[in-house]
Amino acid sequence: MSDGPALDLVDALERHSSKAWPAPEVVRINGWELRFTPGSKSRRVNGLTPMKPAHGLFTETLDLAKRLCDQRGVACTVRITPAAGAEADAELDRRGAPVLDATAVEVAPLSPRFAIDPDVVVEAAPGPAWLDGMAAANGVKEAEKAVIARLLRDVLYEQAFATALRGGEPVAFARAAFGDGLLGIFHVVTRPDARREGHARRALTSLMAWGRKRGAMRAYLQVVTDNPARALYRELGFREAYRYVYRPG
Repeated sequence: MSDGPALDLVDALERHSSKAWPAPEVVRINGWELRFTPGSKSRRVNGLTPMKPAHGLFTETLDLAKRLCDQRGVACTVRITPAAGAEADAELDRRGAPVLDATAVEVAPLSPRFAIDPDVVVEAAPGPAWLDGMAAANGVKEAEKAVIARLLRDVLYEQAFATALRGGEPVAFARAAFGDGLLGIFHVVTRPDARREGHARRALTSLMAWGRKRGAMRAYLQVVTDNPARALYRELGFREAYRYVYRPG
């Protein structure tokens, strides 16, 4: 994965994402970040992520990460982005680690054609309707919902929470975080009984308009490569910048 996009773009998006969805505990090891978020199923905030890895030290890094994970009673997962380089993949191949859940990081310019939809509520904080609706649509249980609420309070950027309404009833949800000239989009979900009706599109375009008004020139999001929602994202101008995968450590 080392012959892909410019690493400065990867670095900018990864750093933005780490502030827009922050882990409460981060251990830095040889240019990698080992992130721990008890109670969360999100692997972006649980596992080993490359930032600016030191060459020739991945085996040492992984062994230390595994010890720290073992101490906490959690599995050690490695997130392989283009920043990881060939060394990490080679070592994980040697250990027989499978490649899991390819995810695309997609980027779009923020066009002036986007506007906040009159039937989309955009709020500066996650009210109960947004948090409960997003959690229910995603099948998130109460304990994890409480973790999500706590993480959202720790986000280092200005945020917006979009709720798309159908006949006054909340049916689709999304979150945006603006900072450092970028708009990150997260938690995009539609209630199962309201899918394929255009509600996620309205939530997304509203957030993209919100971000553009604040000076963001482009937005990014992260989506599993086999997710049908990628067709919608493409219509909105998103194009794949790079991919990452997860590998057991």
